[in-house]
Amino acid sequence: MTFTRLKTLSLLVCALLALSFPGYVNGANNNKKGPQPVAPVEPEAVIEEVNAKQLEKLLADKDYVAVFWYARSCVTCDKVLAELEKIDDDTDSFGVDFVKINDKRLAKQYGIKNFPALTYFREKEPIIYDGDLMDEEGVLDFLTSLEAMDLPDRIEEVNSKILQKIIEDTDFVAVLFCPDHETCPPRVMDKQQCRKCAKALQELENIDDEADQLGIGFVKIHDEALADEYNLGNLPALVYYRHQTPIIYEGELQREEDVLEWLVQNKSTGDEDDVIEDVTSKTLSTLISNIDNLVVLFYDHGNDDSMTVLEELEQIDDDCDKHGIQFVKIDDAKAAGDYGIDSIPAIVYFEKEIPNVYDGDLMDEEQILKWLLGQLERDEIEDVTDEMLDTMIKEGRVIAVLFYDNNDKKSQKVLEELENIDDECDALGITFVKIDNPEEAVEYGINKVPKLIYFEKGIPTIYEGNLEDEEKLLKWLTDQTSSDQIEDITDEMLDLIIEKMPHVAVLFYDKDQKKSQKILAELENIDDECDQQDIAFVKIDDDKEAKEWGIDEIPSIVLFERGIPHIYEGDLMKEDELLGWLVHQKRYSEIPEVTDEMKDKLVENTEHLAVIFYDKDDKQDMRILNELENIDDELEKEGIVIVRIDNAAEAKEYGLDHLPALIYFENKIPALYEGDLMNEDEVLEWLLVQKKTATIEEVTDEILVNLINEHEYVVVFFTGPCEPGETCDHTLNALESIDDELDEAGIIFVTTEDTGVAKKYNVKTYPRLVFFRNRDPLHFTGDLDDEDEVLAWITDDETLEIPGKIEEVNVKMLDKILAENDHVVVFFYAEGDKKAQKILNELENIDDECEEKDIDFVKTSDDDIDKEYDLPGLPALAFYRHKFRTIYTGDLMKEEEILEWVIDLHESTADVIESVDRKTLQVLINDVEHLAVFFYDDECESCSEILEELENIDDDTDKHGIQFVKSNDVKLAHEIGIFAFPALVYYETGVPIMYDGNIASNQDVFNWILEQKADQSIQLINRDQLIEYIGTKDFLAVVFYKEDDPDSPRVLRHIELIDDEAAEYGIYIVKMHDKLMAKKYGFRNPPGLTYFRKGKYINYDGDIDDEEEVLDWLTSPANMEMTDHIEQVNRKMFEKIRKNSDYVAVIFYSDECKQCPRVLAEVEHIDDEADKAGIDFVKIDDKQMAKEYGVFALPAIVFFKPTSKEPVIYAGDLYEEEQILTWLITQKDPSGDVIEDLEGERLVHLIEESGSIAVYFYADGCEQCTKVLEELENIDDDCDKHGITFVKTRDFSVADGYGVHEYPALVYFEGGIPNVFEGELSEEEEVLQWLITQKTEDRIELITRQMLETMVEETQYLAVYFLPPERKGKQPAFCRSFCSPSSLKESNLTTTKSTKHSSSQFVQNYISRKRKRIEKQDKINCNICDQILEGLELIDDECDVFGIHMVKIQDPQLAKRYSIKTFPALVYFRNGNPLLFEGDLQNEQSVLEWLIDDDNRELADEIEEVNERMLDRLMAESTLLVVFFYDDDCAECEEILEELEEIDGEADMFGIDFVKIASIQAAKTYEIVNIPSLVYFRKQVPVLYDGDLHQHDKVITWLTSQDVFEIKNEIEEVNRKMLDKLLEENEFLAVFFYEHNQPDSTAALEKLENIDSETDNLDITFVKMADSRYAKKWGVTKLPAMVYFRRRFPSIYRGDLLSEDEVLEWLRKNRFRQPELNIFMYALIALSVAFMVYTAFLLQCFKPAPPPPVQHPKQS
Repeated sequence: MTFTRLKTLSLLVCALLALSFPGYVNGANNNKKGPQPVAPVEPEAVIEEVNAKQLEKLLADKDYVAVFWYARSCVTCDKVLAELEKIDDDTDSFGVDFVKINDKRLAKQYGIKNFPALTYFREKEPIIYDGDLMDEEGVLDFLTSLEAMDLPDRIEEVNSKILQKIIEDTDFVAVLFCPDHETCPPRVMDKQQCRKCAKALQELENIDDEADQLGIGFVKIHDEALADEYNLGNLPALVYYRHQTPIIYEGELQREEDVLEWLVQNKSTGDEDDVIEDVTSKTLSTLISNIDNLVVLFYDHGNDDSMTVLEELEQIDDDCDKHGIQFVKIDDAKAAGDYGIDSIPAIVYFEKEIPNVYDGDLMDEEQILKWLLGQLERDEIEDVTDEMLDTMIKEGRVIAVLFYDNNDKKSQKVLEELENIDDECDALGITFVKIDNPEEAVEYGINKVPKLIYFEKGIPTIYEGNLEDEEKLLKWLTDQTSSDQIEDITDEMLDLIIEKMPHVAVLFYDKDQKKSQKILAELENIDDECDQQDIAFVKIDDDKEAKEWGIDEIPSIVLFERGIPHIYEGDLMKEDELLGWLVHQKRYSEIPEVTDEMKDKLVENTEHLAVIFYDKDDKQDMRILNELENIDDELEKEGIVIVRIDNAAEAKEYGLDHLPALIYFENKIPALYEGDLMNEDEVLEWLLVQKKTATIEEVTDEILVNLINEHEYVVVFFTGPCEPGETCDHTLNALESIDDELDEAGIIFVTTEDTGVAKKYNVKTYPRLVFFRNRDPLHFTGDLDDEDEVLAWITDDETLEIPGKIEEVNVKMLDKILAENDHVVVFFYAEGDKKAQKILNELENIDDECEEKDIDFVKTSDDDIDKEYDLPGLPALAFYRHKFRTIYTGDLMKEEEILEWVIDLHESTADVIESVDRKTLQVLINDVEHLAVFFYDDECESCSEILEELENIDDDTDKHGIQFVKSNDVKLAHEIGIFAFPALVYYETGVPIMYDGNIASNQDVFNWILEQKADQSIQLINRDQLIEYIGTKDFLAVVFYKEDDPDSPRVLRHIELIDDEAAEYGIYIVKMHDKLMAKKYGFRNPPGLTYFRKGKYINYDGDIDDEEEVLDWLTSPANMEMTDHIEQVNRKMFEKIRKNSDYVAVIFYSDECKQCPRVLAEVEHIDDEADKAGIDFVKIDDKQMAKEYGVFALPAIVFFKPTSKEPVIYAGDLYEEEQILTWLITQKDPSGDVIEDLEGERLVHLIEESGSIAVYFYADGCEQCTKVLEELENIDDDCDKHGITFVKTRDFSVADGYGVHEYPALVYFEGGIPNVFEGELSEEEEVLQWLITQKTEDRIELITRQMLETMVEETQYLAVYFLPPERKGKQPAFCRSFCSPSSLKESNLTTTKSTKHSSSQFVQNYISRKRKRIEKQDKINCNICDQILEGLELIDDECDVFGIHMVKIQDPQLAKRYSIKTFPALVYFRNGNPLLFEGDLQNEQSVLEWLIDDDNRELADEIEEVNERMLDRLMAESTLLVVFFYDDDCAECEEILEELEEIDGEADMFGIDFVKIASIQAAKTYEIVNIPSLVYFRKQVPVLYDGDLHQHDKVITWLTSQDVFEIKNEIEEVNRKMLDKLLEENEFLAVFFYEHNQPDSTAALEKLENIDSETDNLDITFVKMADSRYAKKWGVTKLPAMVYFRRRFPSIYRGDLLSEDEVLEWLRKNRFRQPELNIFMYALIALSVAFMVYTAFLLQCFKPAPPPPVQHPKQS
C-alpha cells in the first residue's frame, strides 16, 4: 500500500514539474528529435482518500456514495483497491461517488469489523456489500443495480444512464416520470403538475415494497427531455418496462391498489413461454395480500411427482389467466409448512387471502380447472390448516372459525346451514373459515365438535348457541362486531393469549354468582378504554384454572404483563380505580404480588427470577419492600424479573424460617441472599453479580434435595454452622475461584450450612465436599484449602465417569473435553429421538474398548448442537484427534464397524496438512499460540499444486511448535478480509498476520513464518527504566500486563504489529509487568496502555486488541499534544495532522537559524488564540520539507486549508504576533463574524478548558436572535479586555445539554460551571456589566436542570439552593409566609434553641440583625428568598474551601423529585446522594456547619480525603483521629491505601475518625518527616505508627490497643465496640456511665478525673461512656453511675460519686478483695491448728512411762 502511495505521489510530482517548467521539457525534446507535439496524458483513475469529517460532509451532500474501508495491516486491501480503481470512472458516470477511508473507529460505527469492506450509502442509508471485492464488474453491477439502490418505503430516484442500465438488467421495471427539479423544486408546490406529481409519488410509495417482493422494480426520474422522447405528454406518467418493452399506464396514479393490480396482471400477460411463475416465500405473501384470486402450487423440484403435476398444470395456466386467476408455484418446504402443507405436491386456492386446499387428483388438470372455476363461482366456507389459522389470528383479523369433523353427520349438517350466511359475514368484515383438526380444537379447549369461535384482535369468544340456527348465529356475530362485552375464554385460550399478548387483564369469575355478575356489569364500561391502552380484557369462568394461578377468592382480576402476573387488590366495583391501576401497571414497573402457584410457573418459565418472601402484616417487611421497589426498574433493564409472595408455608418449603427473605432463581437453580435487605443498592449489586458472574449459591436443605434430584452433576460444600472469619468461611472464599470453571463444565456448585442432608449422606465432620453424579455421592478426601486440587478432582475423567455408561455432557463440558483430550468420540443426537436411543444402546457395547485405548466416549443432546458443531444432521458420530474432526459416514447401528473405524483413526498418523471446519478452526485460533492457516478455494486451479509444496514444510513447522492447517471455507475467509485465493494467515495468540510474499515458494513461506514467531520487538523495562524514559522520551507508550495472564501474549502481539509504524511518529513503545506501577497509573487489572507526552500521561480506553485503533489513538494530534506550546512534529506526524485537520499553520524553523528562537517566542503568544479559531499550529525542523512547499528562507509561516491544494506563505512581519493571528483568521474565513461561531466538540472543549467564556445560543430564522447578536457584537472587544471569551453557536445538541430550550440565551461559564443570564439581552451594557460581575465577584451560579444533572454526576460535594417559581406582582404565599410575625416568632424560638449551648456570639448577633431587617420590610415586598441567598453568598467562599460547590436553581418540577414541597430549600448532594436541609436557612452559619459536618460529608467505604482547613477543624473536634499523610506521586501509597480501606469501617466502629491528606505543607505543620506516614491523634496528641503499613490487621490492632488508646490523667471516652474489646483484654475495668449536658454527670466527671492516675496504679482501666441504653444492659437504671468489672463480672457503685475518695477506696477494696482465696486460707489455718492439737494430743497420750529410779547400792 505504501508503494502505491509513493507511486501516485511520484506521478503527481512529475506532472507538476512538467507544468511548472515547460521549457525544460521542451528543451529535452529538442535535444533528441526536435519539437514534437505532446499527446495529452489521461489522468489515472484514483479513488479519492477522505477523512471522517470529509466523509460526513460527502454523505450530507451526495445521494449515492460508495465507501471502501481499508486498514494498514490488511495485505489484500491493495489488491482489492487496484481492482476497484478500474471502475471508478464508471461509477462517476452513474452518479456514484467512490471514496476510500482508513478509520477503524468510524468503520465500527457502520458495522464494519473486517477489512477490506465496501459500504454503499443511498441517501445516507448504508448497505454493506457481501460479495467478492476482487470482482470489480460484480461490484459495479451491485452499485448500479436496482437492488442496491432500493430503500424501504421509498421510490428511488435515478438518472438517465442508471435507468437505461436498470431497464437492460431487470425484466420488470415501473418508472414514474416527473418534471425536472428546475420546474418543480423540492417542497415547492406552486404548480398543478408539481402537486399532482407529489401526490402520486406519495401514494405509489405505499406499494413500493409490494412491487419489490413481486420482482418489479420501481424508480422515479425527473427528466422532461427523456419523457418527450417517449411522447408521454403531461407529467407525471407511469411506464412499465417488461423485458425492455414499455407499457404506459392509462389509469389514475393516485389509486395505488389499481396500479399494483395492473402491474401484477401485466407481469405475466404476453409471456411467450407458457410457464407457471416461480415465486419466493416473501413474494407469495405479497401476492396473497394483493390478489383476490390466487392459485399456489407447492412442489419440490427434485421430486418426480411434483414435476409431473407441474407439466399437467402448465396446460391450464392460460385458462386461469382468462378467468382472472393468477397461478404461481413455489419450491420451499418451509413455506409449505407455514401453511400447514404436509405432503408435496399440493394446490391451495386463495380467495381474498382465505386459503382452500385442493384434495382431489393432482394429475387430472381438467378436474383441477373445474374445481378452481367452481371456487370462483361458489360461495362456501374455506377450509384452512392450523398454521393458516394461527397466521390469521396473529394478524389480528376478525375471524369466525368452525371447528368440525368431516366424517361427523352433525358437522356436515351445521356446515350446510352456515354456508348460507357466508356472504353476510363478508359484508360484516368477518372472515368465515372452517378447520378439521382435533388437536387444534383441543388447544382452544374444544373437546366436542362442531363448535364456533369468534376472534377479534386475537381474543377468542366461544359461541354457546345452536349452530344449526344460522339466523341466531348471524345475529350473534353481528352483535360481537358492535359489542363492547368482555370476551369469555377457556383455560387453553387463556394460556395462548398470555403467551402471545404483552398485556392481558383477566377476570376470574363465577357466572352464577351475583357478586360476579354485578362486578362484570361495572367492568364492561372500561373494556373500550382497555382496548385503547392495548390491554386485552377477557373473563374466564373456571374454578380449576383460578386455583392453578392461586386465586382463592372469586371474582378477582389479574393483569399479565409479558407473562408476569399482577393481582389487583382493590375494590372491583370501582371501575375507574381499576382502569387507573391497569394503566399504571402498564406504564410503571412495580414488584408484583404472586401466589405460590404463580411463583412455580415463573420459576419454570423465567431464566432470571428474584422472589421476595415476606409477611405483609409486618411493618418492617413492608419497609423493606418499599426500599426494594427502587431497584425494580434497574432489574427489569437487566432482564431480572422480581416478584413478592406472602406465604409462610411456601417459604418453609425452601427452608426459610425468618422473613423477609430473598431467593434468586437462575435456570431454576435457587440462591439465598444473606445480606441486608434494607440496603437496596447491596441487593441490586448481589442480584447483578448472580446474573453476570458465577458464584457458589447458598441453599437450604430443601432446595438442595431438589437440585440433587433434578441435575446430573452437583457439587455441595457442607460447611456446617459457619461464622465469618472461621476456617470454613476462608475455604469457601477460596473455592469461589473455581466456580467459573465448574460452570463452564456444566457442574452446579452450591453450599449450605444446614446439616439434614449432610447427615443423610454420612457427613460427620465439617467442612466437607461431596460430588453428586446422578444422585450418587462421592466424598472428597483431599485438601479443601487447595482449590486447584479440588478442581482437578471434580473435573477428572475418573470422577466424572459413570461406570457402564457413555457420559452425557453439555456443550461447555464437551468443549472442555475436546480441549484437554487427544482422542474423543462424540455421539450427537436429539433428545427424545427413538432412533438415537437404539443407536446409543449399541454404542454402549464399545465404550469399554474405547476406554482401553484411552479414547473418551461421550454423548450430547443440547439444543441446536448440529448448528453449533456444523453437522450435516442428527444423529451423528464424530472422532476428534487433537481437535481435528472426522465424521463417521457408515451405519450407526453396526457398533463393530464403528469400533474398527475409531481404532484405525486412533492408530493412524497424519502426514498431510489437516483440513478443519469452521468450529475447529475457531477453537485452534483461540487455543493454539502459533498457527498457520492455508485458505484455498475448490475452484482455484493453482491451490492444489501450492498445497503439495506446503506439505513439505508441515513437519518442519511442527518441530518449531507451529501448527499448520488448511480450510476451504470461503465465507470465513471473506469475513477476515481474504478475497483472493490461495492465501496464508499466521495466527500468534489469536492475532492474524497475512502473508504477502510468494506463496508458491515453500521455503519463503517457512522462513516468513519463523520470522513472525521470532519477532519480539517491544522492550521489557523495569521501574527505574520507566522513570528514566518518562524524563527523556517525548512520546512514550507503556503496555502494562500481567506476567501470568494467558491473554497477555495476545495483547502484546497486537501492539508489536504497530511498533515500527509508531516509531515513525517518534513514539517509543515498551512493556512492563510491574503491578504497583500499573496501579499507580490507573490499571488495577491490567492489561492497559498509558501514553506519556513530555511526562504527562493519558490512558487508552478503547479496544486494546485492535492494533489499528491503538495506533490511530497514539498518533491522533489531540493526544500527541503535550503542552500549551506549539507542538514540534515530524513529517509523518504532520501528514496525520493534515489529514485530520481542515486548517493547519506551520512555522518552519531550524536550530541553526539565529532569529528563529525569537520568532518562535512571539508566535507562542498566539497559539491559544489560533487554537480557539480552529487552526492547528505546529512547528517543523525540516529544511527539505520546507523547500517542497516553496520555503527557501527560515523561519517561515505556511497556512494549509482544505479549499486549496497549495499552501499560502505568510509575507508579513514575523515579530508582530497580532498581525500574524489576524492574517491566519482572515485566511481561514475572510468574511468571518466578530463573535466566533463554534459548535460540537470544539465548543464543548472550549467551555471545559477556558477559564471564562460567554456563549450566545441562537437559532436560524429568529429575528430577535439577529437583533440581539448585533447589539452583543458591540461588547465583544470589551469582553476580551476583561479576559472573557465570547462565542456564539447554533448547536442545539450543546444547548440541550445545558438545558437551554428557548432562544436567544446567554450562558456564562467559569471553570466549566454554567450561569444563565436572566436580564434583557438587547441591553448590551447590562450584559457586559453582568459578565464582568460574574468574572470579578464570587456569586452563586444559576443553573438549569440539565446542568444540575451533569454537576450531580461529576461534582463530589454539591449544595443546591432551590428557588420558588416566579410570580408577577408579588412573591408566592409560601415565600411571603417567612415574613409573618408568627413566622418570625418561630424563627426566634428556633434560633434560641439552636444557640442555647453555643458560645458563638456571632450567630446570635447575626440572627438579631436578620430579624430586625425582616421586621422593617413591608410584607408584600418582602423577598425572603433573596435575603437567604445573600446570606448564602457570605458562606460561598467558605464552602469552596471545604470543596463544596454551591449553585441555585429555579425548577419546581425538579424540586418535587427531591420531596421539596416548600420554598426556598437546600439540598446537599454527596457523590450524587441527596440530603435535604431541615434547619433554618436564614442562619447561614448553621447552614455552613451542617454542610461541613462529618456525618453529612463522610463517604461510605472510603477513607475521606481532606484539605488542610478541614484537617484543622477535625483536629479541634475529633478526640480520636487517624491521619494518613501521603503524596500523589508516591509509588506505594495507592497500595497502602487499599490496605487501609479494609479497616476504615472497623475504625469507625471503635469511634476513630480516619482521613487521608495529600499535602506536603500539612505534613510539615505536624512535623511529619517521611511520606507516607500514619499518625494517631488522641485529643490532638500525635502518635506515629512505626509498623508495616501494608498489614492492615496490625494497624487496626495498634489503633485499638490500650497502650495507644490511653491518655494520662484523663478518663478516656469509649463506644460499645471499644468497651467490649477492653472487657476482653482487661481483668479490672471501671466504667463511668453518664449523659451529655447533665449537671450531675458533669460534676461527677470533674471529681473522678482526679483519681484517674490512682486507678492506673491499681492496674484498673478507667473509661467513660455516654450510652444510657448500653448502661441498662449492666443493670444501670439511673445516670450517672459507676460499674466495676472484674473478669467481666459487674459491680455497681451505690455510694456518692461526688466523693472521689470513697470511690477510690471502693475500687481499691474490690481490686484486692479475693473471697475465694480467704476461704482457702481460713480452711488451711483451721486444718493446721487441728493438726497441731492432734499432734499434741498424741504426744501427750502416748508418752512412754519414765524408767524406774536406780536403786542405791545401799538399798540393794
